[in-house]
Amino acid sequence: MIHVNSVTAALTARLAQDPVLTASGFLVEEGEALNRDLNHTPWVGVYYGTVSVDPQTVGGSQPWQAELELFAYVQEGSHRSGQDVTRRLGLAQAAVLAVLDGDRTLGGSVLTITGMDITPFQRDLQDDTWLFTNEIAVRAIVRA
Repeated sequence: MIHVNSVTAALTARLAQDPVLTASGFLVEEGEALNRDLNHTPWVGVYYGTVSVDPQTVGGSQPWQAELELFAYVQEGSHRSGQDVTRRLGLAQAAVLAVLDGDRTLGGSVLTITGMDITPFQRDLQDDTWLFTNEIAVRAIVRA
């Protein structure tokens, strides 16, 4: 059986325990609603996506293997400017990527991270408040 929640919990724990993220005041949440509060930035939300499962042998003598997609939404905000928040988001994203690159097994919860895609997700401007979010889609191989 593949337990997706154990992988998202492992990623959340890795991010929440990272000394750089902790010292930078990151709020790390698993499965919660997307942050809308500038006062809660920098923020990272962790969620799971698609799980594609393939049997490795007929008869079940080998474990099943799956490709799991995880999402880390990295968010920063600013009252200064779009340029300021873009720079802050770049630094926040680099810190999250360093955690992912530092342990490609996510504490042993996956066999390995096989790739990542980074996409601008949301750009909000409201009352001189910029709140920008990037989506990091992480692909990993998991065994049952």
